[in-house]
Amino acid sequence: MNRPLKRWNILDTINATLLIVVILYFIDFKNNATVSWIFVIVFAFWAITLIARNVMITRMKNDPNHPMHNQDKTQE
Repeated sequence: MNRPLKRWNILDTINATLLIVVILYFIDFKNNATVSWIFVIVFAFWAITLIARNVMITRMKNDPNHPMHNQDKTQE
């Protein structure tokens, strides 16, 4: 049995918290440019996947022919 997809979960909360900490304390392009770029790339990838997941969930909820459409309605 599939569970309904969530738009925001605990892992996203942890990632958002880490993003704030990294921006405040660890981003330093003058002294650690490589590490700073790695942080930027990792969090950009997370943001893109978060947006893509939300787009996918919205399309699924709006498409009555999608296999998870009825299941999601009954779970709410």
